[in-house]
Amino acid sequence: MKTYTKLISLALVALVQMPLASAATFPGSDIVNITTFLSDDTYFNGYTELNAIDFSGEWQYTAIAHESGNLNTVSMTTGIPNSTTFATNYYNNFGEWKDIDFSSEKLFFEDSNGPYNVELDPFSTANDSFFRVFQLTADSNSLSYLGSNSLTLALGTIIVGFNDNGLGLGDADYDDIIVALQPISPVPLPASIWLFGTALLGFAGLVRKRKANRKV
Repeated sequence: MKTYTKLISLALVALVQMPLASAATFPGSDIVNITTFLSDDTYFNGYTELNAIDFSGEWQYTAIAHESGNLNTVSMTTGIPNSTTFATNYYNNFGEWKDIDFSSEKLFFEDSNGPYNVELDPFSTANDSFFRVFQLTADSNSLSYLGSNSLTLALGTIIVGFNDNGLGLGDADYDDIIVALQPISPVPLPASIWLFGTALLGFAGLVRKRKANRKV
């Protein structure tokens, strides 16, 4: 009995001495500010800041990081979260792309304590204190901290950092929730299709020329 008691005591001591997991287990939440995040060469290889951008047409977007302790959301709807929503209290879908057509739809950012329904488009530093917008000047490395949703962001990807209280009241870190956006381009036709089309045009021209010669 003494042996069992001693073993149990040792196990309890080992359990107490075992380091506890940090509550902030998501690496994308430990951020100083948006530029510090983008300057981390573990993940990024260059960026430039934009003063204005008009998000027109079809894009895809995904949340990639957050710092806010408050509940911040990004969504195509206001109010109750749905399938288009990314939220800082549930980041299992960070890294999943959602489609949006800015011609007919809107993207809203908000803090649960306000401000609410801050619309992204159109963005200009002259009229919006809630966002800083950047463009990647090189492909990123893998954002491996996203786990099963890890992804690599292509050259030209737009990065939007949200400051949840605006410039006047906030801390100006613009990292309360960070979103990546990429335009959805039409699928390019294979080169063989263009060559085939060119050949057809050339053949049609040759046939017309022969017919014209016969008439002469």
